[in-house]
Amino acid sequence: MPTSDAFPLPKAFLALSQKQFRRFYIGSIASQLGFWFSHISYQALMADLTDDELWVSMLFVVTFTPVLILGPFGGLLADRLDRKKLLLATYMGLMGVSSLQVILVASNAISPVILLVTSFIVGLIMALLAPVVQAVTANTVQSQYLPSAISLQAMASNASRVLGPALAAPLVSNNLFEISWSLYGICAGLALVAAAGITLFPYQPDQDSVPILHRLLDGVLHAREKKPAGSALTLVGVMSIFGVSHVVLSPAFTSDALGRPASDFAWLGASTGFGALIGALAAGSFTQQATLRRGAILAIPYCLLLAGFSRVTDFTVAVLIQILVGFFYIASFTTLQVVVQEVVTENFRGRVMSLFNIAWAGLVPIGSLLMGLLASDTGFGLGSADTIGLTSLICVGYVISTVISDAIKTANSSRSHNQGSGE
Repeated sequence: MPTSDAFPLPKAFLALSQKQFRRFYIGSIASQLGFWFSHISYQALMADLTDDELWVSMLFVVTFTPVLILGPFGGLLADRLDRKKLLLATYMGLMGVSSLQVILVASNAISPVILLVTSFIVGLIMALLAPVVQAVTANTVQSQYLPSAISLQAMASNASRVLGPALAAPLVSNNLFEISWSLYGICAGLALVAAAGITLFPYQPDQDSVPILHRLLDGVLHAREKKPAGSALTLVGVMSIFGVSHVVLSPAFTSDALGRPASDFAWLGASTGFGALIGALAAGSFTQQATLRRGAILAIPYCLLLAGFSRVTDFTVAVLIQILVGFFYIASFTTLQVVVQEVVTENFRGRVMSLFNIAWAGLVPIGSLLMGLLASDTGFGLGSADTIGLTSLICVGYVISTVISDAIKTANSSRSHNQGSGE
């Protein structure tokens, strides 16, 4: 897809001029679309079987705990082994687990415990897939196109977040879960075919012979040394626990606060994804100058909108607010991801980006368990609405403190520089 001076690509789409990225991107879109078929089906089926926020919370725990515990090892493998082969293996694994889920549902052999087990298997595969995808993204574009590639991946993620729940909603509403998981397997197969045809730019795998734990620790130390990567990772983690994890309460909130069938939470997810798609497009236009402070400032309205969402009782208003929530959510997270990607060294990229995935998705089990305990009658009994309101206020407090801290550091650095110049 060559560009010309007469018809230049917008900044957000510059990575599409790279042939290998275009091929990889098509498969990535298919994979992410399929994920939402599966994710919505897991939530809806668990809600139908148990009608308990704590069980749904446990579903999130078992899905994302592997990312928390095994994510660094996935990043280590991405630094050590052939990234393309790892990518193909993960897509094959997703095809296998989706086929297993179809068989279990079709034979009426499903139960809450079995749902937890198969969801855990998906989590194991995703723990490897996420850092590999991010590393491969960087290996399919020239360095000047990396911000565009990251924002395009965010757009794909959130376009699928719109289409996935929207397409899955009528399926889960009619208990056609075997069709939903069949579509997940088909999407994973399309991703496998697309990935098989790409050629990565040359990169040097890490060949150090130090022990595994030392290598993982080196990744953490590298993130701390490459400022402001450490601060960006911490901010993402706090937002995941106290902000992103609110989605575990979506079925209960839809039923209790909005007075709609719990399965209608899929439309809230689609609305969030629509806003996030627009946010990713906007982020692609300004991530060429991504900073920690910009990412944090974009997170402030995200948290405040969540607080407002917790007070809503009208479904239409809730949908509109979730569009805005999605916009600021992905605009902030995409900016922070670019901040991290731009400062890390190539042979540490897999390990550092696995830390980003831990902060983004791996901490969701902690946030989900917290949300479930606060909201559930078997826990603190706050209910879904008050829990979302409380945690969003905690989130905005930390975000504002990050903005203030970064502003102070910048001012002190500028003052020291001016004093040095004066001497």
